[in-house]
Amino acid sequence: MAFKKKDLKPKIAITMGDPRGIGPEVVLKAFARLSHQRVCVPLVLGDFNILTRTAQALNLKLKVVEVAEGFRNFQPESVPVLSLSRFSGKKSPAEIPFQESSRAAFAYVEKAAHLAVTGKVQAIVTAPVSKEAISRIGISFRGHTEYLAEASGTEEFVMMLAGQRLKVALVTTHLPLREVSGLVRAERICSVIEITNQGLQDYFEVTHPRIAVAGLNPHAGENGLFGEEELIISQAVRQVSQKGLFVSGPWPADTLFYRAKQGEFDAVVCMYHDHGLIPLKLLHFEDAVNITLGLPFIRTSVDHGVAYDIAGQNRANARSMQAAIQLAAQMAAKKRKAQNLKTNSQNEEK
Repeated sequence: MAFKKKDLKPKIAITMGDPRGIGPEVVLKAFARLSHQRVCVPLVLGDFNILTRTAQALNLKLKVVEVAEGFRNFQPESVPVLSLSRFSGKKSPAEIPFQESSRAAFAYVEKAAHLAVTGKVQAIVTAPVSKEAISRIGISFRGHTEYLAEASGTEEFVMMLAGQRLKVALVTTHLPLREVSGLVRAERICSVIEITNQGLQDYFEVTHPRIAVAGLNPHAGENGLFGEEELIISQAVRQVSQKGLFVSGPWPADTLFYRAKQGEFDAVVCMYHDHGLIPLKLLHFEDAVNITLGLPFIRTSVDHGVAYDIAGQNRANARSMQAAIQLAAQMAAKKRKAQNLKTNSQNEEK
């Protein structure tokens, strides 16, 4: 979808997250911090009453405005909300019924996916939801990443977690550890490397990305002594290297992340969820951003959970949400620029 000249800033749908969690708080705190530099034309998908109460409780100088579906350029201190649920503004997060909260949390994501797939927004930024809570009410939901891929008909996608000093991409995402080994396949690893490489080029201005691939087993298998998965990983690395990509591995994970932090690599491809998220969160616990690469639209997210235990206590840190909104806007701007260059080039050829 090409931007019109009057669209100076990207349209971004921001989901409120679980009403029982810290989503409303981090969304509003991020808006407050970004009010002096509005980076996008936002639309929050959530609950007007909850956001209004939360803004008042936090004593934020923000005006929550209920809107119909559509985008308008409000004042920077305004928070436009498409209210998809209607909870009592007098209730604390813990008093909101579990089933209703979970159903609403999913509805916000579902609406965001529809807006993105139909081209009405250029990006989605998601606040946290509980996979368990949504699943317990009978909705099949393994996470935002998998749901958005399915909703957009995307077969090959990558979950990347990004911070200033470390970026990791995952071969497998939300599944039991015992299933990982069987899903370590050369074609999947190749796809993750290639999508990660393209993402670094498109959105992080890395012309020739240096990608390291972590081994699955201790010491990267020690030449088969501790497992044979590294033989498959090596095969994938060779295949992708033959295409001209700067990729190496499999490297022992216990030393690889130190090397990546020191700047030797631009990203690390990991075999499973905690493989990459433990070092990433050690370095970027407050400001990491979750990115889904490979979708037909941009999607970023906070890199933390619903934190029910501190919801409604003004204790949530909004740095990850702020970073997610800023990065989504930057990615959308880069995508727009690339599309415009492509369009201009095609016109010149005619």
